[in-house]
Amino acid sequence: MMSVLHSIMVKRFRKRRSNQGKRGAAAAEFAMIATPFVFMVFGIFETMMIYFVQTTLEAAISEEARKIRTGQAQSLAAPITKEQFKANVCARMMGLGDCSTRLFVQVQNQPTSGTLPTPWADGTLTPGSAADEPYEPTAANAIVVVRGYYVWPLVTPGISNAMKNFADSGGTLGNYNRIIAATSAFRNEPFN
Repeated sequence: MMSVLHSIMVKRFRKRRSNQGKRGAAAAEFAMIATPFVFMVFGIFETMMIYFVQTTLEAAISEEARKIRTGQAQSLAAPITKEQFKANVCARMMGLGDCSTRLFVQVQNQPTSGTLPTPWADGTLTPGSAADEPYEPTAANAIVVVRGYYVWPLVTPGISNAMKNFADSGGTLGNYNRIIAATSAFRNEPFN
């Protein structure tokens, strides 16, 4: 009886030792698969956030540009200032980012010849500057271009390098950024 019990215990011990090796292999395989999977999930989430902010910025610019097109922004009783216009766009973005340093809003009359300049062509963006955030007065029947830019910081390793389109040479915004842009171009209504 004792030898039977001993042989059963030995078989169980050997079986348990062989299973431990299999569990170790499963853990190693999981680690090899989990790391790229986690980066992929973060990359998908970051890409989703970029498109969500893009859609939100487009809606905000469109809604606020309507005030310029209809003459509400230029009303003599309560004209909308550059700071108010930017604050209105920021409020419509539902707190998705840092509007004081990363949101840039431009209101410009369409030039008769040429194109509008790219504000970050020199490698820097300065909040509130006349070059990066012009706010020109517009008249009735004028062709107006309203542009909004949001500098989105990228954080996912690997995808950051592939998706960046702006590295701030001034150093305040960082090297891995995606500029999200929204534009609304229109002719003002004949308000007066």
